[in-house]
Amino acid sequence: MPKSISLRRQVRYWLEWLAVRFSFWTFRLLGQKKSSALGGWIGRKIGPRLSAHKIAINNLKLAMPELGKGDRAQIIDKMWDNLGRNASELPFIGRDTSFEDVELVGLEHLDAFVQSGKSALFVSGHYGPWELTSLAGKYCNKNVCVVYRSANNPMVEAFFQKERKGSGYNLVPKGKSGARAILAALKKNEAVALLNDQKQNSGVPIPFFGRDAMTATAIADFACRQNLPVYPMRAERLDGGKTRLTVYAPIFAATSDDRKQDVIQFLTRINVIYENWIKERPDHWFWVHNRWP
Repeated sequence: MPKSISLRRQVRYWLEWLAVRFSFWTFRLLGQKKSSALGGWIGRKIGPRLSAHKIAINNLKLAMPELGKGDRAQIIDKMWDNLGRNASELPFIGRDTSFEDVELVGLEHLDAFVQSGKSALFVSGHYGPWELTSLAGKYCNKNVCVVYRSANNPMVEAFFQKERKGSGYNLVPKGKSGARAILAALKKNEAVALLNDQKQNSGVPIPFFGRDAMTATAIADFACRQNLPVYPMRAERLDGGKTRLTVYAPIFAATSDDRKQDVIQFLTRINVIYENWIKERPDHWFWVHNRWP
């Protein structure tokens, strides 16, 4: 831990680390199914009390104004259930999750990726049990490079990194190190996965549910520059506590002389994919993110 931080912050970091460790221990003691149910219950009880609850309602109104108040309430309630389950299932990702626990669809596309011996991009979103997308890497017997936002607490971040080993993902934080990791993975003909449904201020405005939303360009930049296949992946919750991971056929970006327009068109295409998923299962999406500030 850096010595320059205040004693108060150090104490807070230690308490947060202990809370996370205790949570992981408790959930593992309960087992995955009971933990998932408990996490869903906690999410439904605590979520509506958070300020993010209003953001979720407003986002849903903007994206799907045709829904009535009752429908919106039901969707947001199920969203909190999903987020609570996601949090309580983290201790089991990469350790106890097996292919027998998940319905896998579209494995022929993963087989084609492996047989090609070339690099590829995978795109998903904060949708359903999105951590299950790591099974794609486990199936291919490869670590998939994922760029993500690291935890503010360095102790918690180190713990998460340790726990995620063997998950099928090679997690690298956003920034220069993330960009270098992507380039290195592509040079080695490996896969890179990106969750491209969140706001990035340095991105470009791309239509999303009829409104411009600032969108990261990295996945389109690489797809256009290197003519890489992009495999959409969607994780879903099914009845009876079951889950499904679907890998779709690859899509390709245009590679014309107008790179800027190619990027915009490809990002628009990806956003349409997200829209279709969300319209089908609106309770699965991460509505608490301020996508249209």
